[in-house]
Amino acid sequence: MKRLALPLFASMLAVSASQAFAQSAVTLYGVADEGITYGNNVGGGAQWAAASGTMSGSRFGLRGTEDLGGGLSALFNLENGYDLSTGKLGQGGRMFGRKAYVGLSDTRFGTLTMGRQYDPTVDLVQGITGDGVFGAFFTSPGDVDNNDNSIRVNNSIKYTSPVFAGLQFEAMYGLGGTAGSVSSGGSMGAALAYTNGPLNLAGGYLYTKNDTLANASSGGFINDGSLVNAGYGAAPGSFQTIHAAASYAFNKFTVGARYSNSQYKTYTPTAVFNDTQKFNVASAYLSYQFTPALMAAVNYGYTKASGAQSANYNQFSAGVDYFLSKRTDLYAIAGYTKANGSTLSADGKSVVAATANVGDYNNASSNSKQVLAVVGMRHKF
Repeated sequence: MKRLALPLFASMLAVSASQAFAQSAVTLYGVADEGITYGNNVGGGAQWAAASGTMSGSRFGLRGTEDLGGGLSALFNLENGYDLSTGKLGQGGRMFGRKAYVGLSDTRFGTLTMGRQYDPTVDLVQGITGDGVFGAFFTSPGDVDNNDNSIRVNNSIKYTSPVFAGLQFEAMYGLGGTAGSVSSGGSMGAALAYTNGPLNLAGGYLYTKNDTLANASSGGFINDGSLVNAGYGAAPGSFQTIHAAASYAFNKFTVGARYSNSQYKTYTPTAVFNDTQKFNVASAYLSYQFTPALMAAVNYGYTKASGAQSANYNQFSAGVDYFLSKRTDLYAIAGYTKANGSTLSADGKSVVAATANVGDYNNASSNSKQVLAVVGMRHKF
C-alpha cells in the first residue's frame, strides 16, 4: 500500500495543479422578449399580432472561457435565436443561427475567432445608433444598411484588438468556400471605434459577394420581407455598406446621429435591375433618462434610394422603457413611415410603387404609409 500511496498522491497533485492552471467557466444566458403589435395597412387591413424580439432578439446561448496562462484564454460562443410566440428556431431554422464561434484571446494582442459571427460594423457601430437604444423600430426601413444586424457571416475569421487609449479595431474575412474561386461567396469588413468619456465615435465597412448565395444569413441580400429592398436581392450579386455614427451623453440626455451608404449590385442583370441600387440613410435620436428605471427616446430617419429605381422614406419613432428590475423591463414603442417613389416587386421582375415599412419589421405595409406600435416585456437571464 505504501508503494501505491506516493504515485497516487503525485497524480492527485498533478490533477489539482492542472485544474488550477486551466481554470474554465461556462455561462448560460439569454433574452425572452415578447409583445403585442398593432399595424395598419398590413395585407390591406389592420393587424393585431404577437411579436417576439422587438427590443432584443429572443435568444439563449452558451459562452465559455478557459485560462491557458500568460494572459492567453480559449473562448467559444454558441447562440440560438428563437420565436417566443411559436417556439420556432430563428435564422432560417439554424440551431445556433445568431453566433457559433471558437477562438483565442490574449490580453496584449487581442482576440481571434472563427465561425459564424457578426461583422465589425455591428460590433462597433450599431451600439451607438438608435437601433442600439430601441431596436428594430429605430433602424432604416427594410434594414437596408444592416444596422439591425440582419446579416451574420458564415465561415468567417475575425480579429478584435484590445482597447488602446479609447480606440478599438476589428477586421473580418469570410471564406466563400467555392472551388476554383477565392472570392465567390466571400465577405470582408472592418470597423474602428473611439470612446472618450461621454463621446463615442465609430465607422465601418462591410462587403458580401453573394454570387453563390452562400455567405449571408438571408440568402445573400438583406430581406425582411418588405418591398424596400426585397426585389434587389432576387438575383445574385453583392452588397456593401459604409457606416459612421456618433453619440454624446450629457446629464440625463444622450444624442446620437449616423449616416450610411449601401449598394446592392446584381450579377444577373434584368430589364428593371441592371446595375446598382444605392441607399443613403441619415438618422438621429435623442434619449432621456427620467429616473434610473425610466427612459424614453425619439428617432428620425431619412432613407434615399436611387439607381435602378428612385424612392425616399421618412420615418419617425418613439419609445418608453421601464425597468422593474435589472433584468426585467416593460416597453412601448411606436413608429410611422411614409414612402414615395418606386421600387421593385419581391421577385425583382417589375416596377411597383414604393411601400412603407417601419424599421426592420416584417409587417410590411400594403401602401405608402404605415403606423406600427408594440407593447411588450423583456427578461434577461
